[in-house]
Amino acid sequence: MTASEAAILCLVAVIGHLMALFWLSVEDYDVDLSRDRIYDLPIKDPQVRRELKNSLHTPMHAAMLVLALFAGLFDARTFGSFLLTALLVTIWAEIWHYASHRAFHVKSLHWIHAEHHKSRLSSPFTALSFSFSEKLVFDIGIIGGMAVLGLFIDLNFFGIATWFVGYLIINSYGHANFEIRGETFMTLKGTVLTSTVYHALHHSRYTGNYGLGTRILDRLFGTEWPDSAAVFNKVVVQKSPLQGLRETVDTPETQP
Repeated sequence: MTASEAAILCLVAVIGHLMALFWLSVEDYDVDLSRDRIYDLPIKDPQVRRELKNSLHTPMHAAMLVLALFAGLFDARTFGSFLLTALLVTIWAEIWHYASHRAFHVKSLHWIHAEHHKSRLSSPFTALSFSFSEKLVFDIGIIGGMAVLGLFIDLNFFGIATWFVGYLIINSYGHANFEIRGETFMTLKGTVLTSTVYHALHHSRYTGNYGLGTRILDRLFGTEWPDSAAVFNKVVVQKSPLQGLRETVDTPETQP
């Protein structure tokens, strides 16, 4: 194992916790980034303790990447292979997350996902709070899927590791109880990409909005909450947080 490989593995192992602490500090110290609160509700101490306990096995993905290195997988090291691998793992992660996430909401499999959904009001540490089984399935799906693809294409370890770093950074504030994106987000990028508001609705309402980074598969399979954009507008443009977990917002189609 090279020094650069070891360094990024260490980063992959700890970045999720570091970013969760950062975004919690942003909220605790009322930094300007946290001004657009999604739910005007408190997160209770038992939830925080439970999420911290569950986060202990979060670095599982780093251990799997170590095993992949020792197995000789993902050994390409050109810049082109890095870019291709980063693109392919981004696409595959979106597909795998949506497929497994929807499967976890089937009654017979929901026991795998139930721990994550104990947090109806999500926090940055909710992004690290999964059952051991769910984290295992997610990581094996991502890394194992790329290993199978690597039988046909030369893949780059750093492309996969960099995806995990980006995922852990984005997923941390993607579970915060505030929105950092601006008022113009929904006019272009928000028509394709998810937001913190978008995923907050999944937690509070328990279903729908299954996508990881994009709305594409939710729209394709009809699993998107129709008031997602309206809730974003209420929180970010109107500066009016939701008052209850079951609160919905009228869309132009539902208004009289």
